[in-house]
Amino acid sequence: MTTTVARHPSPTVHTARRLGAALLTMGGIFWALAVVAVVLATLVVWRVNGSVDVSIAVYARQGATWFPFSLGIMLVAAYLRVHVASGMTRRSFVRAALLVEVAAGVGYAAVFTAVVLLERTVHDALGWGSTVTEIQLADESASAGAMLLELSVTFVVANLSGLLVGAVYQRFGAWAGTLTLPLTVGPLVLLLYIPGARFVDLPGIWTTTAAGHLALAVGVGVVLAAAMATVFAAVVLRQQLTPTP
Repeated sequence: MTTTVARHPSPTVHTARRLGAALLTMGGIFWALAVVAVVLATLVVWRVNGSVDVSIAVYARQGATWFPFSLGIMLVAAYLRVHVASGMTRRSFVRAALLVEVAAGVGYAAVFTAVVLLERTVHDALGWGSTVTEIQLADESASAGAMLLELSVTFVVANLSGLLVGAVYQRFGAWAGTLTLPLTVGPLVLLLYIPGARFVDLPGIWTTTAAGHLALAVGVGVVLAAAMATVFAAVVLRQQLTPTP
């Protein structure tokens, strides 16, 4: 006679599933509204000008950056205390939160890229242009891979910044959380506007080639993401949670 032992997922996997489900639901709502907004804006511009020669979809970049950023704050505020009160460790929360936020950043980038490429296909079929006017490196001549890479790094940094802001506010309070915003959100703002600066006065390959610009932005983004993940983990692991009154 054999006995089957039920295998339960690790606390990290269990937490990642719960956090991931919440982010997936909110992400679905966001992208449904974003696509409708892009279609409506395109129709309005077409009716007014007779054609649409710029990409409307790229303007969703700001929303796709700051909306998940706010969700990162929400995850810490809503789940960390409950997670610890349920008998699970801060370490498992940190691992799960970082895992789902990195995955969410790449997922948002993939959806964004797909929407922009679909819009470009429609514009080409109608004889319209698809000029990108948003501040980013991947313009209408860039490959899908370049756009996906740039946006993945940007969105991941945004998500990690949200986690860090939430952790700092919860551990140190409102005053400290607000005063440290230049440190917790500043790196994201820096990354968003690196493409506009382009470092034209600095020597190096990035001053003359699109690939160099992209390599610089991605490299800076990876460093920022690693630093923010490290600080987030340190803040949460050292946090003492008191019962909610």
